[in-house]
Amino acid sequence: MYSLSNILKPYSVEEFLKKNWTSKAVLIPGEEENKFAHLFSWETITYLLNFHALKYPDLRLALDEEVLDENANADLIKRCQEGATLIINGVHKRIPELANFAAQVKYDLGCGVQINAYCSWPQKQGFSSHYDTHEVFILQIDGTKKWYVFPDTFKYPLTEQKSSSLKPPEAEAYLTCTLNKGDVLYIPRGHWHYAIALDEPSLHLTLGVHCRTGIDFLEWVVNQLREDEDWRKSQPIGRETQAIESHLSNLIDRLNKHFYSRNSYDEYISYLDSLYKPIAPHSLPYQAGFGIFDRGTETKFRNAQFQRLRISEQTDGNGCTIIIAGKEVSLRGVPITVVDKLFHTETFTVNDVVNWLPDYSLEMDIVPLLSRLVVEGIIFVDSPH
Repeated sequence: MYSLSNILKPYSVEEFLKKNWTSKAVLIPGEEENKFAHLFSWETITYLLNFHALKYPDLRLALDEEVLDENANADLIKRCQEGATLIINGVHKRIPELANFAAQVKYDLGCGVQINAYCSWPQKQGFSSHYDTHEVFILQIDGTKKWYVFPDTFKYPLTEQKSSSLKPPEAEAYLTCTLNKGDVLYIPRGHWHYAIALDEPSLHLTLGVHCRTGIDFLEWVVNQLREDEDWRKSQPIGRETQAIESHLSNLIDRLNKHFYSRNSYDEYISYLDSLYKPIAPHSLPYQAGFGIFDRGTETKFRNAQFQRLRISEQTDGNGCTIIIAGKEVSLRGVPITVVDKLFHTETFTVNDVVNWLPDYSLEMDIVPLLSRLVVEGIIFVDSPH
């Protein structure tokens, strides 16, 4: 868990998982003030506001413990001057450095990841006490902000189980702390919290980690069962309890067999793997089929970073099936040892592939293979520009 280790440093991952993960908030003082400076800055947020057409609710304001409506965005700077917290959702989709960072965290943890940016003004509170339905890491970029974290009142809330329908706890905060530049605060989902900027403007990133739950697995099973006519069949009509019980009993038996099938677990893992997408999935003109081999056999290719990869040999032993970048691809006639090299080598050239496949024709076998992988967005031409 390289990315988590970097976030938590100098706190060890082992200690964090044992004492804090999903159970208790913790402040982790940064070893350096500029720990996260490479990820985000005031210049970055200014760039986003000036050159991206951000719309509500991706761009929101909060003031005096209330989220303001869409109309407030028309007077953005005035609202900031009044002390409104400015929020930009999904900044990892707009900034390459954050896209790479989010992809690595997602790859390491096997969870969905979102990064939002918050800028707050001195002595102003944007949000009232609330909890989040995902794990939260606060990365303090600039300024100082005081945080209050309270116990959970509802264990492990799901996405739709918002804190707005519940009352905050009356207990005292079990963690009160001030975040300075380079510090990290972890808050488990369901733990109530609020924050106030201190004597200077505050800028922080919120890294939200959306873990899979048993409910997610069951929802996947339900979607699988939609293809089975026995599960689409109408239940017995009328009030005869025995007929309904018999019908449901048969379904439960079928469900048990489904759960205990090894294939079900493999299929679910494959489904999770398919959710991983390349950070930058598009590359023109190459994916349109043009200019792929402009440098001849010196043409260099690269694999997408932070992708879950599964390689399985086909039953007849004459090829492989791979699942990567959310796609399933069958490669016939390519030895599994070479497929392994293709997808576990960060960058390689046409000459490398020629050496890996000495008995294969460059024009008839290797060029079509690499062209197909490029056009389908599985590998990418490593452009020198």
